[in-house]
Amino acid sequence: MLTFNDILALEGIDASQVRLVRHQDGRLGAGRLYGAWRNDRDAFEAYQSVQHKNKFPTGDLLASFVVTEARKTVFVGMYRVADVGLCPPGTIDALLKHDVSGQFKYELQPIEALASYQDMVVIDWGAGTRSWVQRAANQPKPVVEIAHQYEPHFPGFRSFTHLVDDVPSLPNGWQQVLRSVKGVYLLVDVDSGQQYVGSAKGAESLLGRWMNYAGGGDGGDVALKAAARGGRRTYQVSVLEVIDENTPDDTIEQIESFWKNKLLSRRFGLNRN
Repeated sequence: MLTFNDILALEGIDASQVRLVRHQDGRLGAGRLYGAWRNDRDAFEAYQSVQHKNKFPTGDLLASFVVTEARKTVFVGMYRVADVGLCPPGTIDALLKHDVSGQFKYELQPIEALASYQDMVVIDWGAGTRSWVQRAANQPKPVVEIAHQYEPHFPGFRSFTHLVDDVPSLPNGWQQVLRSVKGVYLLVDVDSGQQYVGSAKGAESLLGRWMNYAGGGDGGDVALKAAARGGRRTYQVSVLEVIDENTPDDTIEQIESFWKNKLLSRRFGLNRN
């Protein structure tokens, strides 16, 4: 049975100097960390470098793994712990968006060792998932898969549901699917439950429309701007209906109006027209 320690040995790395780190955070959506690693590496590495407890000894190597939406533990890189200090006042976590002032801040230097295994090696972490930092020498994790490149399958338009803020970090394959279609979508304010029905038409795709929301929070819509006066809102997005790309804009608007009527989003939600 091949273990991750065998791979370390093949690359001339002493397992006694390595800590295995399994990133999974229930405060973030499923697959969010993996998406950040693939599409916003700076944000992922900033998130990884801040810890509530002093977990990473200076001088050690970290072998970082991320749990995907399919619950696979995928290797994403090796880092050297160069230094440790404290986050200065006013420091905001790159992914969680909350204040981490005074928490441990590590200088983690990416190293090229095992770079060819990134996004390919999947291990079996075992039952002790709460113990998310472990000594490699004491834990020879079985390698269960060496893939060409891991990416979860697009779940289909009916099942697709994500936070708008997660859209920029969706897997590349998913973004390609969403970039290729027009349609009618639903935004739901996760705090108030208010709904907003919108559509992607003209030159826009579903992805393009949602990226506008992710960038500015309101996509230029009057009602969403008004809702954001008290602070940026958090929306969940899903697809109500996929529409053929050759469908005229006025027909798409009629379909959009149908969904507004069906969901009463003008009367009880955020639609104004």
